Amino acid sequence: ISGDLTVDTSTLKVDSSNNRVGIGTTSPTTTLDVEGTVSYKHTSLTANSDDLDVSGVTVVEATPSGTTRLGGLTGGVQGQILYILKVDSGLGRLIIEHNEGTGNQDIFLSSGSDVMLSTRGGMTLYCNGTSWFALDK
Repeated sequence: ISGDLTVDTSTLKVDSSNNRVGIGTTSPTTTLDVEGTVSYKHTSLTANSDDLDVSGVTVVEATPSGTTRLGGLTGGVQGQILYILKVDSGLGRLIIEHNEGTGNQDIFLSSGSDVMLSTRGGMTLYCNGTSWFALDK
């Protein structure tokens, strides 16, 4: 197929002349333009992990019952953004370990030391293909 493609009048638009795709819009203004909500793949963290697989994952929901440590990840790709969330305010604590060393893809935190989340909250990480870096300070 060459040229533009439109499906169901406004469901999907491929604008080949500008290299843009619109979902829910026939006038995409960016490379991918979505009119509506977007769902993200998420995974759960309930136990210590130095190799949590985040292949294709955007959100890690942690629900620790005691102290849970996250020391490293695996499956991350360059440009991937990952949100780590502690979703309850219970007594559990989530410790994100800085440069722990045994994971396939280590986590580097801007503080230079481990970070503990004891209440609801989170952290945003960026993967360069081999390691993860905290985006928020």
